[in-house]
Amino acid sequence: MEIRHEIEVARPPEAVFDFLADTESFAIVDRSLVSFEPSGVMHVGLHGTFVHRRRGMTARSTWEVTDMERPSRIQVAIRGMGYEMTEIATLSATGRGTLATFVDAVRPTSFAGRFMVALSGGIMRRDLDQRARLLKAALEADVAHEDRPRPHA
Repeated sequence: MEIRHEIEVARPPEAVFDFLADTESFAIVDRSLVSFEPSGVMHVGLHGTFVHRRRGMTARSTWEVTDMERPSRIQVAIRGMGYEMTEIATLSATGRGTLATFVDAVRPTSFAGRFMVALSGGIMRRDLDQRARLLKAALEADVAHEDRPRPHA
């Protein structure tokens, strides 16, 4: 199963890339995230864990950065109980900022995973849409903050 989402962000690709590559941003764009590790800036080979809570259930998964090209691409491999997923963020400059394209490709890794993946399409689409909207809001609020007059010292 593959899910694709595009959103335009009124920030340059470098700013969007830097936001996505900072693991501290995970909690800003994913409201179901309970915890993650490690903290810091992503690089190829960095790996860690996520703990999510959705509908009263706690799920753990592992992740690893498998490809990065600043400022245009981040690829992360995620593995959880019964599935593997590759999430690719591709960033390209537009006249108004950045077109951010997210592609999630999910593959079952067990019989139970087949059932779970088959039923999760709608949930994954809503989740990816929400994360994209939160990304846009966080980055564009940052622009609004940068444009405010600063008090003189």
